[in-house]
Amino acid sequence: MRKWIVIVVGAALLGSWLGFGQNALPEGPGRDLVLQKCQTCHEIGFVTRERQTRERWDSLITEMQAYGMRLTPEERASILNYLATFLAPGAATAPAQPVIQAAPTLSGAQVYNNCVGCHQANGAGLPGVFPPLAGHVPDILAARGGREWLVQVMLYGLQGPITVRGATYNGVMPGYAQFSNAEMAALLNHIATQWGNTLPPGQGAFSEAEIQAQRGKNLSAQQVLAARQQLGLR
Repeated sequence: MRKWIVIVVGAALLGSWLGFGQNALPEGPGRDLVLQKCQTCHEIGFVTRERQTRERWDSLITEMQAYGMRLTPEERASILNYLATFLAPGAATAPAQPVIQAAPTLSGAQVYNNCVGCHQANGAGLPGVFPPLAGHVPDILAARGGREWLVQVMLYGLQGPITVRGATYNGVMPGYAQFSNAEMAALLNHIATQWGNTLPPGQGAFSEAEIQAQRGKNLSAQQVLAARQQLGLR
């Protein structure tokens, strides 16, 4: 019984010296071992202003071992290195922020699923209702300023009558500015190379930088329509 009491008291003393809650204890080699050895018998408190030098932590660990805390030489070295690194004078009190993984970027084919309802899976559109992309995207890209305009229509939408290879279409296309630059570039590269479409000679794939360059212009769908009329498409 006496030995058990000594171990509990020793763990409690080291826990009070640490002065950190589990969630506030900085990440680093030896952290789990510190929690294991100190929280077995004691709930570690919230962070305090207390910081100790390596020599003082070494002395405290020796005292805790005298109270009955059992440590292998390797465990002792790991705990000391952790305390002397993360709970030393001048060490940051806030734990490192967790790394948030970015959502994976969709492929061009996946992004195009948002367009299938109007332009169809084969890019043919619907006669008199929605214009085709197959055979038409290369015409846009070949026109002077067409490459930039294609980005604009995807970002800001299009409203009003247009003529595509002699057929008239008069509808509303919404903008898709919510897509990331990477997703928008992937979508444009998809429609520029599907259904027999090819990029004009000398043109490479769309880049994220090209998309970003057109953001912030805050064009209306009618302004995008007016810009199309300057391309000379028929």
